[in-house]
Amino acid sequence: MTAKKFLQVVISAIVHIFLAQAYAETATIYRDDFGIPHIYAESADAGMYASGWAMAEDRLVQTLENYMRGMGRFSEAYGPGEGDANIRADLESLMWDHYGVSKKHYDKLPAPFRDHNAAFIQGINAYMKAHPEDVPEWWTGETDVYMPVAFSRQFIWSWPAGQAAGDLRKVDLRPNYDVDFRSSNEMAVAPDRTAFGAAMLVIDPHLGWFGRQRYWEVRIHAGDIHISGFATAGFPYVNLGHNDHVAWAHTTGGPDTGDVYELTLNPDDPMQYRYDEEWRDLATTSVRYRVKGETAERNHTFYYSHYGPIIARNDDKAYAAALAYADEIGYLESKYLFMIAKDYEDVKTALEVRQIMPQNVMVADTKGNIYYQRTGRVPIRPEGFDFSAPVDGSTSMSEWLGIHPTEDLVQVLNPPQGYMQNCNITPDVMMVDSPMTPDKYPSYIFNQPARYSHQRGTRATELLRDNDHMTVQDALDIALDKECYQHERWISELALAIKFGEKPSRDMQRGLKKLQRWDGYSARNSNGALVYYYWKHALLDEVGQEGIRELSTRVDNYLDLFGEVESDESLSEADYKTLVTAFERGLQSMRDHHGNLNAKFGDVFRAGRLDYDGDNESYPVGGGSLRYEGMATVRAVGFTEARDDHTRWGRSGQTSTQVVILSDPIQSFSQPPIGQSDHSNSPHFRDQAKKLLSKSRLKPAWFHKKDLLKGHVRSTQELEYSSAH
Repeated sequence: MTAKKFLQVVISAIVHIFLAQAYAETATIYRDDFGIPHIYAESADAGMYASGWAMAEDRLVQTLENYMRGMGRFSEAYGPGEGDANIRADLESLMWDHYGVSKKHYDKLPAPFRDHNAAFIQGINAYMKAHPEDVPEWWTGETDVYMPVAFSRQFIWSWPAGQAAGDLRKVDLRPNYDVDFRSSNEMAVAPDRTAFGAAMLVIDPHLGWFGRQRYWEVRIHAGDIHISGFATAGFPYVNLGHNDHVAWAHTTGGPDTGDVYELTLNPDDPMQYRYDEEWRDLATTSVRYRVKGETAERNHTFYYSHYGPIIARNDDKAYAAALAYADEIGYLESKYLFMIAKDYEDVKTALEVRQIMPQNVMVADTKGNIYYQRTGRVPIRPEGFDFSAPVDGSTSMSEWLGIHPTEDLVQVLNPPQGYMQNCNITPDVMMVDSPMTPDKYPSYIFNQPARYSHQRGTRATELLRDNDHMTVQDALDIALDKECYQHERWISELALAIKFGEKPSRDMQRGLKKLQRWDGYSARNSNGALVYYYWKHALLDEVGQEGIRELSTRVDNYLDLFGEVESDESLSEADYKTLVTAFERGLQSMRDHHGNLNAKFGDVFRAGRLDYDGDNESYPVGGGSLRYEGMATVRAVGFTEARDDHTRWGRSGQTSTQVVILSDPIQSFSQPPIGQSDHSNSPHFRDQAKKLLSKSRLKPAWFHKKDLLKGHVRSTQELEYSSAH
C-alpha cells in the first residue's frame, strides 16, 4: 500500500469514527410495573431504534412471523397448517405481491417515515445480533425496511378483500383465499357531558389475542413523536392510541372499497377475456415457494386481468378482484400523521391520504372536539351497475372513475347529542336521532342496511345517552360493561312458559329464582350468569343458529332505544315448550359439569396462554361475545369451544382497550388481555390476565414522565443509537 493510499484509509477511518460519534445518541427504555416500555430520546430516529429493540425483546418471534406473512413465506416456517390454511394465506400474499409492491414503491414514501422505519429495523437487527438465542431456527439473515410495509399491506387486506369476497358470494362462489372478520368498540363523549370538562374516547379493537393481530403496548417520547398506544408486532408506529393532543379509534365497518368483475372467457382460448368487443390476454405470474418438511419447492401460477387477479372461475366465467389499495403502501405513513396530529383537523388531513382500510374512525382532541369519519379508499363507481355483486367486466363503461375525496364520506363533527359510538353498527344508530342517514349518500359509501344495531352496540348507546355527567370511573366502567342487554325479556318469557306449563321440577324452580334474582351482568363471580348461559346454550343446541336468530326477532328489540319496533310477533306455544325443554337440559348440563347449580360464570370462562403448549394456568373472566346465547356484552371476549374440563378460554376480543381523557394534561388507561412479554420466565408473561383482565381493571398509562417516575419504574436500559451504523 502506498503512503498516499494509507493516508486516505486513515483519514476515512477517522471521518467514519467522527461521524459515528457525532450521530451517536442515547435512548432510554424504562419498563413500568407491567413491563411496558417507555422510551425517551432526543430524536425520533433514536426513539424508533429503541422501539424496534424493545419490540424484539418482548415479541421477536411474533414480529418475524408477521414479516414472513407479509412476504408469503409463513408455511416455510410452520408448514401447511390445518387444512392448508398457511399455504392459502401465503398464496394470497404472493398473489397481491405485498413484498414486491412495497419494494417497488418504497422510495415514494416520505423521508421521515423512511428514516424512522430504517431506525426501527436497525433496532430489531441489533437485538437479534445481541441475542441470537432468541432468533427462531427458521429465520435467516436480517430484517429489512420493506418488511414492515409488506406486512402492513397484508394486515389491512382482510377488510377490502373481505368486501370483494362478499360480492362473490352473491353468485354462490368463494374466493381462493380466506377472510378473517373482526369487530371493535369506540365511543366518544363531548366535554359538556363529562364531570371533568374534557372530551373522552374509548379505543377498543376486538382482534385475536394470539397470532398476527395481537397488539404490543408502548410509550414513545422522541423528537416530534409523543405517543401512547398499541402497535401490531412488526409495525414501527402505533395503530391506535393518543399523543398529547389527540386520541383516535377504529372499528370494522366502512364504505365499499373492493369489487369483483365478471369476465367472459374466450371459448377458443380460455387465456383471453372479452373487453369492449375485443379479446384481451390474461397475464400470468409464476411463483416458487417452500413448505416446511418438504424438500422440493412448490410452484403456483396466478392469472391477472387489468382489473386485478383472478380469484375464482366458473365454466366460461372468471372473476377478478379489484381493490382500491392494490398498489398502495401508505398505511404506516397515515399512522405517522395521526401520531403528530395537534387536533382533529390534522387527523382529517391524515385521512385525506386515503390509506386507512375501510373503517369507522373516531377522534377526540384536547380542544374539546369529537369527530367521526366512515373512511376508506373508495372508488367512484359509474351509474347503471350493481357493484354489490360481480359486475360486468366486458365493458369499459363499468370501470371506476377515480377515488372519492374524503369530503364525500359519512362524517360528523361535534354532534348535538354530545356522544357517539360505533360498535360495528350503522351511522344512523350511532346515537339517538343521528344526523347520518343513508339517504344522504351513495349506497356503497353508507354500505350497510339502514338501522342496523345489535346487543353490544345498543347497550353502548344506552350507557352514553343516560350519563350526562360522566366521571373518569364511569368511563372505565363503560369500556368494560358486562350487562347482557335485554336479558330480562328472555327471563320473563321463560317464567311465563314455566308458569303455564307442566309442574316444574325442583331444579327448574331453583334455576328460575336464580335468573330472576340475577342483575343481568356476566360478572366472573355471578351464578345467575352461568345459569343463563347454560340455558341459552342448550337452546342454541336445540334450534341452531338460524332458530336463535328467528326467536330473537320476537323477543329482543335493539331498536327500542331509537323509538322503533323490530317485530310485533309473539312467541308461539311451541316456542314456549322449546324454552322450557332447553332450560331443563341446560340445568342438567350444569349439574353434570359442576356437580351442582352453584357454579359461577368464571368457573367456565377463563383467560390464559393458549399459545403456550401445556399451560393450564388460567383466571376467571367476565363479559363475553356469546351472541347466540344473548350474552354479547360491551366487554367483548371470544372464547374457545368447551375443553375437556368444560372450561372455555378467551382467545379474542378486547385486545388493547384504552380509555383516554382529553384533559390538559391528558390521562389514559389501558388493558391488554394477557401479558407484555412472550418469554415464559418473565413476570410479565401473563400478569395482566391475572391482575387486570380477570379483575376488570384498566391500568394507568403513566404517559407523563413525572407520573412514571413516582415509583413505577422496574428497570432502566440505555441504548446507543447511531445513524452511521
